[in-house]
Amino acid sequence: MILKITPNRLKTLIFLAFFAFLPLLQLQAQTRVYANSATVSNAAHIDNATNAYDSNLTTFANVRANSGVALGVGAYNGYIELQFPSTLPANTISYVKIETEDDLLNSLLGGSLGELLADVLGVVLTGSQEFTVQAKNNTTIVLQGDSQDAGEFATDRMRIVVDDAGDFYVMITPDQAYNRIRITNRTGGSLLGLGTVKNLSVYDAYYVTAPANCGQPVFTSFSASGLNLDLIDLGTNGVQNPENAIDADPDNFSTLSFGVLGVAGAIEQTVYFEGSSLSTDEFTLRMRLTGTILDLNLANNINVRSYNGATLVQDVTLSTLLSLNLLNLNGGEITSIPLTPGAPVDRITLEFESFVGLSVSQNLDFFGITRTAAQPEITDVDTQDARGCEGGTVDLYADTDPANELRWYDAEEDGNLLATVAAGDPFTTPTLTADVTYYVAVARIGCTEESLRVAVDVTVTSVATPSGTATQEFCAYGGFTVSDIAVNESNVVFYDQATGGAQFLDTDALTDATVYYAAQVDALTNCESVTRFAITVNLNDLCDVTLNVKVLLQGALYNSTPGVMRDNLRTQGLIPLNQPYSSALNSRFTQVNGGGTETTTNTVLNANSGTNDAIVDWIFIEIRDAANSQTVFKTVSALLQRDGDVIASDGSSLRVTGLPETFYIAVKHRNHFGAMGSQLLTVLNGEVALDFTTIDTADLFSLSGFTGANAMVTVSGVKALYAGNANYDNKVKYDGAANDRQVLAGQVLSHPSNTNQVLNFSSATGYYSGDVNMDGKVLYDGASNERLIIQNIVITYPLNTSGLNNYNGMVEQIPQ
Repeated sequence: MILKITPNRLKTLIFLAFFAFLPLLQLQAQTRVYANSATVSNAAHIDNATNAYDSNLTTFANVRANSGVALGVGAYNGYIELQFPSTLPANTISYVKIETEDDLLNSLLGGSLGELLADVLGVVLTGSQEFTVQAKNNTTIVLQGDSQDAGEFATDRMRIVVDDAGDFYVMITPDQAYNRIRITNRTGGSLLGLGTVKNLSVYDAYYVTAPANCGQPVFTSFSASGLNLDLIDLGTNGVQNPENAIDADPDNFSTLSFGVLGVAGAIEQTVYFEGSSLSTDEFTLRMRLTGTILDLNLANNINVRSYNGATLVQDVTLSTLLSLNLLNLNGGEITSIPLTPGAPVDRITLEFESFVGLSVSQNLDFFGITRTAAQPEITDVDTQDARGCEGGTVDLYADTDPANELRWYDAEEDGNLLATVAAGDPFTTPTLTADVTYYVAVARIGCTEESLRVAVDVTVTSVATPSGTATQEFCAYGGFTVSDIAVNESNVVFYDQATGGAQFLDTDALTDATVYYAAQVDALTNCESVTRFAITVNLNDLCDVTLNVKVLLQGALYNSTPGVMRDNLRTQGLIPLNQPYSSALNSRFTQVNGGGTETTTNTVLNANSGTNDAIVDWIFIEIRDAANSQTVFKTVSALLQRDGDVIASDGSSLRVTGLPETFYIAVKHRNHFGAMGSQLLTVLNGEVALDFTTIDTADLFSLSGFTGANAMVTVSGVKALYAGNANYDNKVKYDGAANDRQVLAGQVLSHPSNTNQVLNFSSATGYYSGDVNMDGKVLYDGASNERLIIQNIVITYPLNTSGLNNYNGMVEQIPQ
């Protein structure tokens, strides 16, 4: 009796099964269409028929066959015919998962090798159990395969294949339209009359309508040629563990092996994908060979064939692939080999031909084939020549189709996945420390399989940390900017933080007690040093200031070129090497704030002999407080040149330490009146200037009752300090108490060479305050004597309108 079973008859059972396997159905709904009804030979011959069309590949219907008793009494063959929801076009591949009681499928998996394998396995194809698979269009049989004929399951139309779990499927590709598949279970002739029952498990039948994007093969099979029963030995020959080449474990592999056979032969293993690839897809074949057979140019004995259905798309040898310089084949190492058929394919065969007469083991470990999108291309110019800075990052770009994603790694194989980015998006590298290579692969979105990785080299520029003085002092009022911070290197920028932070401009004013972080910049790449050099800047209210002071002495201008003083003291070697000013002379010369220690050398004194820069004498400089001009803030003794320039005792510009931003300047000389500017001087760019030779009268300080006109004398159109103050006080007097004329008399009479102590002694040479005209000697009487010079200065003083010798009102115009 033939029994028709439909889903409606077992509605409740199917309802429960649907919910039990809902996750599986959801996963496969996009790609697999399952048979949805079945016809069986006899309900008594079938157990759980609905399991064969429940879209669940873990449940099965059991189809039985019985050999009967004597004369065939009670014998029967069982079948189940699975029907698809619609008619499938010709060349549509469908799959039926089955399991036999005898070990037939292991034999048939070997294709043309099936009969030999059956003998080795102790199975006879024509024996205890047999089965038939038919593809039908309604009642018309369009394709049939019988297990007793191994060749019928070794064609492109019908084949036994195995999945990664080791489960067997019949892969069916009729060349005509069909809508159902019948699987018949039979007992072989050797069991007739024995009453033996044989079971055949049928799990489900399905076909693929929308192949998955991901590229892991689903099935595999193998075959061989040139081998016979005397040579085959499954322990060392054939294909061992074929399912390992398609499982998800990248470390598993199948082995194509000839053992130590020395005959001509070929072994091949085929992997199958559900659906065809895109024409742009790339396949990656992973394999391993021993070094011994590599030495024999084995590349010519390995062929890779790609098919789409029955059509051969590509047939290449491994040597062809190697000639493209795509890999280096090393013995004992797993090698990834790219394969680009250039057209859609749905299966790939790896064929291994033996070496005749070779007495060593000939093995090929096959780790499988993965289908992926094509390798990424690097077209971005900045990525092709990627350069970065130590401590920074760079953006790297690779090209692929928008349907793909890019995966960036730190190693050519294995390693760490650093980032996954969409097509068109950059990969921002980790912080760079040295030259480095990154690797990028392409994968379809949602898939684990990925292309071979493409290397991207990044050249990293490392810049040394700047060096210099860690604490630097600057003048608070000097207008100093960031550009004034000193380091030993050029091309340096400054930041407000040790890392990150904001960059200062060179023109930014320095601030007190601030740390500036210096980074050296490479001129070619603009890379900066990773480690910055910290410099603490302190701004001082008191600073080093260059004083550009000019002053003339009336006494040294006598009988001289206008505006240029005589240097008789120097030429006669009378100028002391130690500065001569102290409060011992007069309180007017009290040294303040470090002054009084200045010394010079004969080299300095004589450096500019014969020029207007020759030294005339020591001069005394007072820096007076801006808030109170009577307060002397600092004093310094300096040297005076013939043209009136004041220089430091070492011959350099007069640079005075520890000065405020604003102050007054007064100049004094040991036998001349001093003078002081009445205007506050402000330091600009570390300098101030005051020229007493051309100063406006209004800009000269004057005491109450006096004017600036009374502060200095004009000689040949330039101003000079009044001479005649031989007793160091603040008045020039010719007559009366404490007059300066008496000092001259005393110095002449007491001169060591004036043994007769006469006033008209003419050889009182030396460094004396009574030497008013600074010619190197003191004369009280005779031609050009200083007594008459003092008398003339007093009686011609502008306020001595009566021309009195005993005038007592000639006073130094400096605050007391």
